[in-house]
Amino acid sequence: MKRFEKKRARALGLACLLAALGILSVSWRTGRANQVIKRVPNTFRFVVYGDTRDGHQMHRKIVALIMKQKPDFVIQTGDLVHTGSKTELWKIYDEITGDMRSKIPVYPSRGNHDVGGKGYEERVTGAFTSGNKLYYSFDKGNSHFIALAVDEVSRYDSKSAQYQWLANDLAASKAKAKHTFVFFHVPPYSVGSHGSDEDVRDVLCPLFIKYGVRAVFNGHDHLYYHTVRSGIHYIVAGGGGAPLYPVNASKGLIAGDKAESVNNILVVNVKGNQIECEALRSDGSEIEHFMIP
Repeated sequence: MKRFEKKRARALGLACLLAALGILSVSWRTGRANQVIKRVPNTFRFVVYGDTRDGHQMHRKIVALIMKQKPDFVIQTGDLVHTGSKTELWKIYDEITGDMRSKIPVYPSRGNHDVGGKGYEERVTGAFTSGNKLYYSFDKGNSHFIALAVDEVSRYDSKSAQYQWLANDLAASKAKAKHTFVFFHVPPYSVGSHGSDEDVRDVLCPLFIKYGVRAVFNGHDHLYYHTVRSGIHYIVAGGGGAPLYPVNASKGLIAGDKAESVNNILVVNVKGNQIECEALRSDGSEIEHFMIP
């Protein structure tokens, strides 16, 4: 009898273990495991997009796609509206992005169309640790993020206050951050209607190389473009709603580049030492998937 009870107890214990494993398996499949994953240090997700301007219908679609990704925060690479001095356009921007901004931080950089009035600065509401509402930086996990004002108006030359702040901030981040990301509007590399801005390239890119920036996110050209130069990934994610620009390969497309005239977002997953990126069209289909080593 005692032997039977012992066997029964072992069987019940095994059944409980299998049931627990089954529950764990269901939890993983239903997505609750994502909550566990998010507690792992230095693991987070963010989305990059830009150039929404007056493409309100597409902007709404893009925001819905962003929210489906469940990011920890969002980066906007400029041209939030078509004319920065027009209050009514900021009201439309608020109507489209209000729910998203109430749930997760949105960190913008100022575009040339955002200049004028106080509308842009009033919408820089995410917490930052250094700088001001035109150029600033913040940290997330093991990563450092820098927003710049490269908007056809603000100074960024080597004698400017912004440049000096950037150099100091990059030097400080190199000592403490595993990954450094920089975002601003006018791109140093692009193959759209505007193309590459050689002044930006000559002034800012040497700093990015010197201090080991992992990726630079831009807008201005209304398309998707990804290139790797001197080991740095440069991504133009300017497909947030403004009229699309055609890809012009003669403006500097090189082997290995990815370019497409399409509305888009970029989803970035930081997993400790790894950076995984997925560019998506507005319908959710994949443009490309790549790792930043």
